[in-house]
Amino acid sequence: MRRLVIILVVLLGLLVAADRIGAVAAERALATQVRDQLKLAETPGVDIRGVPFLTQAVAGDYSDVRVSIPDVDSGPLQNILVNARLQGVQVPLGEVVDRKVDEVPVDRITGDLTVGYEELARASGITGLRIVRDGDALRLSGSVEALGQQVDASAVGRVEVEDNDIVISAEQAEVDGIPVPQPVLDAAARLLSFRVSPSGLPLSLRITSVRIGDTALAVTAESTDVVLRASDLPVG
Repeated sequence: MRRLVIILVVLLGLLVAADRIGAVAAERALATQVRDQLKLAETPGVDIRGVPFLTQAVAGDYSDVRVSIPDVDSGPLQNILVNARLQGVQVPLGEVVDRKVDEVPVDRITGDLTVGYEELARASGITGLRIVRDGDALRLSGSVEALGQQVDASAVGRVEVEDNDIVISAEQAEVDGIPVPQPVLDAAARLLSFRVSPSGLPLSLRITSVRIGDTALAVTAESTDVVLRASDLPVG
C-alpha cells in the first residue's frame, strides 16, 4: 500500500508539472502574438488562470485569461496601461502554440486602464494645462484669455463618461491676480473644460466608468461577445 501511495504521489506531481508547463508555453505564445500584432516594444504579460490547464486546453475554452498591455496609444491618449481579464476565451491550444490564430471568440472582457494626469492634460489640447487630484475631483490650472489678456486660472474639474468619451467639466473657476466679474469666471471654466475621445482601444473595449486616483485616472472598460481578429487590433 505504501508503494502504491508513493507512485500515486509521483504521478500527481508529474501531472501538475505537465499542466504548468503547458500553461507557461501557451502564455508565452499568446504574449508574443499580442506583442507582434500590436507592434509593442515590450512583450505584454499573459496569465492563464483556472485549473487544470490541460483540461481547458483540450476543450479549447479558457475561463480566465489576464493580459497586461503597456504603452497603448488610443487616439489622443498615449502610453496607457491596460490590464484586461478575458472570460470564455475559445481557441485551440495547437493554434496558439503554432501562432496560427486568426480570430479568437471571447464571451466577456473587462479592462482597467491607467491614464496619468500628465498624459490627460496633453490629450486635452489645452496648452500648459496642469492636472492634479483635488479630493474627489481634479484641479485644473492653466493660462486663459480674460479681459483681453492671458491670466492664470484654475478650476475644479468633474469627470464623467459620455459615449466612450472622458469628459472633464470645469467649475468654480478662479483667476489669479485680478478681480473679475462672474461672466469672465464662467468663460474661464469653459476654456478649462475638455473632452477626450479615445479611438481603437485594444480588445474592443469601451469605457464604462472612471475613478479619480492620486496620480492617474482609473478607467474601467468592457466588451461582450467579442471576436478578436488580427486585422481589428490597433497598431501602435
